[in-house]
Amino acid sequence: MLANPIVGTLLCLSGIYAAALWPGTGFAFMAGFGMIFAILFASEAVRKISKYGLGTGVPSVGMFSIGIGCVISLYSLSLNSIWGPAVCAVLALIIGWVSGFLINKVLHMNIPSMEKRMSEMAVGSTLAMTASAIVIGGTLDSGFILQNFIGVGVAALGFIGCSLAIFHAFNANLGPDEAADRTRTLAILDGFLVMFVLGIVSFLSGDVVGPLVTIFISIVFILLTSYRYWTYIQRDAWKITSTGLLPGEEDLN
Repeated sequence: MLANPIVGTLLCLSGIYAAALWPGTGFAFMAGFGMIFAILFASEAVRKISKYGLGTGVPSVGMFSIGIGCVISLYSLSLNSIWGPAVCAVLALIIGWVSGFLINKVLHMNIPSMEKRMSEMAVGSTLAMTASAIVIGGTLDSGFILQNFIGVGVAALGFIGCSLAIFHAFNANLGPDEAADRTRTLAILDGFLVMFVLGIVSFLSGDVVGPLVTIFISIVFILLTSYRYWTYIQRDAWKITSTGLLPGEEDLN
């Protein structure tokens, strides 16, 4: 249910607004949770569309959607308005659908539900990028975001982190034994890893309580989801064996 795009969008927006409406209260981690929900349903869209045999198109479609999300999220954050995140979700929905339509009709890929999946990926990527900016300081103030998210280069970190979280899960579990619960769990784990890094970077904003809460919560969920992912690996793997240490330079020559 949490991978449903409508539910995920509402939960993500709720997390963003919970953090932005009470800045400086340690609620910035709520935007981090919102980012997780966006990553989850966007990665689910990648999982579904990639089952049509895109091959190396898995990371390509993920990077395309996060590119859309990066541009739209930066635009929405520049609005300096409480309606910015909601506006960006609607814009992403429209642009994602148009992109999917052009992919099918102009490039003639003719993949069923391409328009729908591109819309989901675009909305998820946009909201994930927006939420990653809010995690830094828990505010929608464009001046703050320009200085602490864009100006210092953290936006690039949000771009790479969110894009990897969105397409890595299916890419890492690709194969005949790919299972939905295992893939979704890895997407959640990737999201909390991004949240952890953003929590460290958010110390640059001058706040202390918010970053500490974000880091603590992300560590707890990283441990929980790592354990859950490992149990799924043990469940699905035919055999688990140790490969030993990685080969050294002498062994490779």
